[in-house]
Amino acid sequence: MAAPDDVTMIIIGGDALALSTARDISLIPGHRIVVLWPGNPEFAAAVEAAGAVFVAGRPESREGLAAAGVEDAISILALSGDDQLNLQAALRARDANPRIRIVLRQFNRTLAAKIEQNLPNCSVLSLAWNSAATYAAAALDPSCFRGLQFPERGGPLTGFAYRTAARTDIAGLSVREAEAALGMRIVALDGETSIGRDDMVAPGARLIVYGSMEQLLHSTPRQPVPQTRPEWPGRLHHALRRYYRQMRRTDPYIAAFVATALGLFGLGTWHFRQSLNTDWLTASYFVLSTMTTTGYGDVTPNHEDPLDIAMAMVLMLAGTVFTGIFIAVVASRLTRAQWVRMQGLRPIRRRGHIVVCGCGSIGTGVIDLLLGFAKPLVVVEHHPDAALVERARDLGFDLLTGDASRDDTLDLCNLAAAHSLVALTNVDTLNLEIALGGRARNPSMPIVLRIAEANLAASIARHFQFETTFSVAALAGPVFGGLARFAGARGRIAFDGREFAIAEITIGPTVDSELLRLAIPLAAAEDGGDFALRRDFAGLPSGTRALILLPLAPFREGTESVGAMVERVALPEQIQH
Repeated sequence: MAAPDDVTMIIIGGDALALSTARDISLIPGHRIVVLWPGNPEFAAAVEAAGAVFVAGRPESREGLAAAGVEDAISILALSGDDQLNLQAALRARDANPRIRIVLRQFNRTLAAKIEQNLPNCSVLSLAWNSAATYAAAALDPSCFRGLQFPERGGPLTGFAYRTAARTDIAGLSVREAEAALGMRIVALDGETSIGRDDMVAPGARLIVYGSMEQLLHSTPRQPVPQTRPEWPGRLHHALRRYYRQMRRTDPYIAAFVATALGLFGLGTWHFRQSLNTDWLTASYFVLSTMTTTGYGDVTPNHEDPLDIAMAMVLMLAGTVFTGIFIAVVASRLTRAQWVRMQGLRPIRRRGHIVVCGCGSIGTGVIDLLLGFAKPLVVVEHHPDAALVERARDLGFDLLTGDASRDDTLDLCNLAAAHSLVALTNVDTLNLEIALGGRARNPSMPIVLRIAEANLAASIARHFQFETTFSVAALAGPVFGGLARFAGARGRIAFDGREFAIAEITIGPTVDSELLRLAIPLAAAEDGGDFALRRDFAGLPSGTRALILLPLAPFREGTESVGAMVERVALPEQIQH
């Protein structure tokens, strides 16, 4: 139950993202969450179960906003799938309450940046931008469970990943030495985040590390690479398997045609060997010249024998039919091959490549991030637009036009030699079908899976053992929830039963001692400076942007306020904006 002094936050939306955000905010005491959306009993029940209040009404109307309590709300989160509706509702809320903070979901990333620059006390987030970093990071390093770009939203890709001391050759080193050897920030050691620089890394220690993607890739657990030149037993086995698969896919009409032609050829050869009293080669030569209607006349049937004449006539008629069918089939196959090549379907010969299936808004963001790394890229899209075709041509990645759920399309991707597969279409079941098809072709290949709804994503990860399955709503919910209070929220991570908020703060003239006690510094970037890992705030000048982790337990227990914590360390202009 909400207390009388709880602050009100209004959420506009009727999908999994709205529910995920409401659930995330409600976990921290001191908030009253109101979800405003047209009446839907099932959705209303889900909202109530998430710890929020459902108000039925039009989100862009003054009446609906008034019923939600807009005049007393501290923030409004417009999270529907309609960009125009989000903007309209947010501006109408600002008209009713000039002090309200606005958090917008916008599809257009360029427009999002411009709105954020020109509208005070407002944060705008593109769902595709927010989630693309995690999908790209997991595709590069399967042990990476959260990716983000820092210091800018278009800045270098960084990530949180799992490591073990044994595999990274840092056992027996101090934390200071291990961080220097890895080029990464060790966030936790066996689940413990309160670690000193001189603490020793035990041989069996489990680590949570944070760093740039380039550094993470240096210590990524190596995947088994298929042999480039297998020994002859392996080659024979592979050839037989490929031949068997091709035979299973053979058109039954073509198989019947070939069998009939060969049977007639064999029968004719046997008959005329006996009739002409000659050898097998000459008999075969006569039958072939007859069936193909070549008829050189150097060998002729016995005109005194009616059976020979009848047999020769059958061979000529059947040969004419078979030749016509053969020409038609070859012409059809050539036309099909030309069409397939024009459509961009061709066998991939690369090795160690990343296959991205689906090139929507999230897929485009993932491709942009992956192109910055030395990994060949293969993109499969059913209906590529002209811009994607042009980018593939200019940037040198392979573009296949086809349905990634089809076996023949996946067979072209050379998954046996792929580094990883990323399924990013807009249909959850289609992504699962792609993932299962990929696993059948390469069981050891890491597969990154996009699933819209968080519970379904968790179920698929549990039952199908797809460890890198991420829900867009689950990734974005904590970000939107944090943005409702301050502009520096960057998401949330969890490990060893503990949850941490990722936040970006601007260091003020003084740093609050309570923040130093609770926060885990990760990285910093001065104005115009580069990304640099940090273990503390010492020596950072005022105005420096810092990335930190905050344990959520104190805030959920009500012993600390996220908003108050941020206000104690942020610059005045950040608070006003």
